[in-house]
Amino acid sequence: MKDFSVKLFDVIIVGGGIAGKMLAHRLPASMSIACITKEKHVSNSIIAQGGIAAAIAPDDHPVSHFEDTIAAANAHADIDRVNLLVTEGSKSVQALIEEGLLFDRDPFGNWSFGQEAAHSKRRILHAGGDATGKGIMDFLEAKTDDKLSLLTNLVVVELIMIDGKCAGVIVLDSVRKKSRIYGKHIVLATGGIGQLYENTSNAVIASGDGISLAYHAGALLADLEFVQFHPTILQLSGKSEGLISEAVRGEGALLIDEDGRRIMEGVHPSLELAPRDIVARAIEENYQKQKKVFLNAQSITGFSDKFPTIYRNCLHHSIDPLTENIPVRPGAHFHMGGIRTNEWSETSIPYLYAIGETACTGVHGANRLASNSLLESLVFAERAAQMIQSKINSSYHIVNDEPFQERTLSSLPSIEEMKKMMTTFAGIIRDQAGLERLLDRLRPSFEQLSATNFSDLAFPMLKIAHFLTSSYLIAQSALLRTESRGAHYRSDVENPDDKWSGKVIIISKDGCYQTNRRTNNYQEKEVSVK
Repeated sequence: MKDFSVKLFDVIIVGGGIAGKMLAHRLPASMSIACITKEKHVSNSIIAQGGIAAAIAPDDHPVSHFEDTIAAANAHADIDRVNLLVTEGSKSVQALIEEGLLFDRDPFGNWSFGQEAAHSKRRILHAGGDATGKGIMDFLEAKTDDKLSLLTNLVVVELIMIDGKCAGVIVLDSVRKKSRIYGKHIVLATGGIGQLYENTSNAVIASGDGISLAYHAGALLADLEFVQFHPTILQLSGKSEGLISEAVRGEGALLIDEDGRRIMEGVHPSLELAPRDIVARAIEENYQKQKKVFLNAQSITGFSDKFPTIYRNCLHHSIDPLTENIPVRPGAHFHMGGIRTNEWSETSIPYLYAIGETACTGVHGANRLASNSLLESLVFAERAAQMIQSKINSSYHIVNDEPFQERTLSSLPSIEEMKKMMTTFAGIIRDQAGLERLLDRLRPSFEQLSATNFSDLAFPMLKIAHFLTSSYLIAQSALLRTESRGAHYRSDVENPDDKWSGKVIIISKDGCYQTNRRTNNYQEKEVSVK
């Protein structure tokens, strides 16, 4: 790797998914932009199957999309932000279409809109059937290739903080060399946290790095307890082997147990198209009773054409979905929580922004509506681009570089152990005893990390450090929210509690706070970081 300690950029984007690429697309070519990625062409965006929701059909309207999003959020969404999402989102999608982005069409040449759970209209656009993320990524990469300095095979170790402002990043390269890269505006677009769990639909790089980086820099985090588990991950021999998109159920696939019984009957009036948290719990409860669950998609006409990626993946694993049932189990899919941002994607740290899944914008509340994730990435990336261009930062903040140390820490838990504990105690079904057990196991190591500069950690410690930080903070938030709401299900307090409606748990290095969703006035709650 080139020595980036003297490299200066107007904008540094950490992450190579749709959010980061959309930001680069909307920034002027006159700006110098660096895009830092762990691996080239690896992100949750590329493997996103389900599509993108946008109220652009003749019989649809953003008001309907707004109502569906609010209903799915379980009295926890930010109403103003949802309004931004659905109104600016439809305009953003239309603009990209006018620029040449292609979505699938029906035999008559009209846009083909799919149906997904909890949507009152068919409003889901797809590209390449079940390769929507890749389609959008290919389009944005073609638009931004000549605008970016793409820095690959780098892990961001720590954010550079100078006088309370974010001034750059410290990175580790493939030969374990650390360097500093400075920028006027730093944008975290690092994606999700699915790899914290044993079962997940997420890419291998989605391990919560953005949350850890922001926390240790002093930023505010919000809604960390809300982790959405996708109901249908292809599972073979206890291992996740790929997502089975919700669109498959939207086209008529049924969830059945080993005896052929439809498991959603009597659970929810929308059956297989109930909100994701309800479907995921129903499947998981069957597994806890030692009963496997399958997706029967044999009634879907043209399955291989509508879902070519899923079809090929099933055949690769010796399952023919045209004639056989598909074994499925829930897996970590999307994080509604993350780095707290305002409506312009700014964090609580000057010149530090967060977009995409690592950000907590408030639009998803306690449970994300299907196919709103890609839309959120587009909308808030565009808003970040507007803010960056309007926010003059004429000089770079650079300090004299000091040599890095190589510290090791004792008795850190392994990633395998943490994955198992997160799945067992902070997964789909949680309770106080399990969360306390998890926190007790992680706390000594978390306290060691909190007193350490990540830039001084030896290579083997770094991945564990980010992994452990994000795991601990998610478990902590899950313990503090003493109710069940949306994707956060506590078996010891099963029902939503009105006193929690709209209340957000904020976590930072200074402690834990509770606030109303639509206010910036924090009031300390009778809980603290342990």
